Amino acid sequence: MKPVIKPTKPHKHSGYHELIFLSKGAGLHTIGDDTYEVVPPTGFYLMPGQVHCWDFSKIPEGYVILFKEEVLSLYPKAQSCLFEFPKQFNIAVDSVFFHLLDTFFTAFKGNNDLDFLTAYLNLVIIKSSPFAKRNKINAPRITKEFAAFKQLLNEHFTEIKNVEPYADMLHLSVKKLNEICKSAVNATAREVIKERILIEAKNLLTHTNRNVSEIAFELNFTDSSNFVKFFKGQTTLTPLGYRSRAVG
Repeated sequence: MKPVIKPTKPHKHSGYHELIFLSKGAGLHTIGDDTYEVVPPTGFYLMPGQVHCWDFSKIPEGYVILFKEEVLSLYPKAQSCLFEFPKQFNIAVDSVFFHLLDTFFTAFKGNNDLDFLTAYLNLVIIKSSPFAKRNKINAPRITKEFAAFKQLLNEHFTEIKNVEPYADMLHLSVKKLNEICKSAVNATAREVIKERILIEAKNLLTHTNRNVSEIAFELNFTDSSNFVKFFKGQTTLTPLGYRSRAVG
């Protein structure tokens, strides 16, 4: 976290989750239409695309972690935890949590590879989840329903690629599920499904030696050409083009 108290303009980080942990500082943090008092030790969570700004009255100390959801593809529990985080939560004063963040930051500054850093991110989310749950009060129903959708999606995305079955399992109309997704991540349910398939495709391309046909089969595409068309439509790259960039 930058050690400055200059107010920031409202801004957002499209496509990125943001976790903020402050051990020192004071002031106000506005997220969307809600304003929170900064009383360290405290944490904040912003979903992709949420607008926020700071107005500190004391210099802050702590850490900001920005990351795309796809880096957690190997950690489904951490993915699920994220959607149960409130916008603000307290951190136990006597916890060793900030020592973990110090170690994570040292690893980040040491230019460790992404797999190593993602393991730290997973640990940070799992360790901070009890703080978040302890401070969560009257979570909006939409957030709970979106978390339930994400959980079902993690379990069934390879065999179920249409919106209707998920809406049926959640006892919702397709229109209502789309409204929930729009409110949570500013995307349709279909777009959320596509993103989950894409995350898995990127994971298989980066972390396995399977060829394109094998990956297409594993993700239940009718053939490799349909998989290539899907992947290129989402990324503008072919699967092999993405693999060459990701693996180097």
